[in-house]
Amino acid sequence: MALAGDRQLADAVDAIEFARINSLTILFGTDEHAAFETYLARMPADLVERWRDLLTGGARSEAFGPLTLQERIDETQVTEALKSGRRQRIINVTVALVVLIGAAVGGVVGWNALNDQPARTQGTLRFAATPTTIAGGAVPGGVPAADPALTTGLSRDVSIALGDGPPEDRIVKAPFADFLYPPGAITASLFSYAGVGEVVFVGPSGFPDRACLVASVATSDLRPLDTVWYGNCLDPIGRQATVRCIGSDALILDVAIPEGEVELPEGGTGFADALRIQSISDPGNKYEVLSARGTISVAADSAVTIPAFGGKVGDRLTFDLDQGRLGSCVLTDAPIGS
Repeated sequence: MALAGDRQLADAVDAIEFARINSLTILFGTDEHAAFETYLARMPADLVERWRDLLTGGARSEAFGPLTLQERIDETQVTEALKSGRRQRIINVTVALVVLIGAAVGGVVGWNALNDQPARTQGTLRFAATPTTIAGGAVPGGVPAADPALTTGLSRDVSIALGDGPPEDRIVKAPFADFLYPPGAITASLFSYAGVGEVVFVGPSGFPDRACLVASVATSDLRPLDTVWYGNCLDPIGRQATVRCIGSDALILDVAIPEGEVELPEGGTGFADALRIQSISDPGNKYEVLSARGTISVAADSAVTIPAFGGKVGDRLTFDLDQGRLGSCVLTDAPIGS
């Protein structure tokens, strides 16, 4: 209509008739052509025929002579374009269905493969295969050698200020001066002695006489399986720990590390996958919780095992937990596995 300029155009409600009686040219670009094919697919057959007539330059009747070669070519091109559009839509729908079916089959196969994986039989905290028998009053195992993968500093500050409201809204960063032993002052590592789990603590001189220490064997989602406490604890959690070895700057506590699946009190089952350790300071009148914490854990597919050490009652053992963390203690006569 814009190209018609000042020419008077006859009115017609029907778009095809309007173009025909006014001898208007219909201009198609690539995008318009692609869009128009989708419209044709939804048109009734008689309307498609009228549009095809219009696109070929007018009525297809040969009453005034046979169609010219160009007219026949134009008609053929329009017909082929319509067929091509329909074929492409069929191909697109078919490809989409194949992709959906492939994705569904792949999902089923992946799910079955996941479920076909062998069931777990033990936790990631696993003991090395060492003798547990006592020969001549001594437990075999050799000199203690800490594994860095099973060693951690109690360096994470977990402090909650006194006050009202949810505890998570009262988490603060406490200054080092408020701690009895600030974050990073104590390091812990995991060992075994006669087949029993042992947590070795190395710290400042005299810390075994003053500290409150808590160790908890836990599942991967941190459900506690065994929790022990030691020292000057205002609110003890779990059971009192058995002291395996004690000195001025090193301390060893027994922890129960189950090798198989464990029934949880709240329901379900779990495996020993982590050891959580904390040094708890007196919160005073400023904090609800004041502690330095660390966690020992390894990946499910890791080959790391808990190293063993040996000795007999009265032996002095030295533990090197890396980065200059050295401490020594004397083996006690505590019952093994108590």
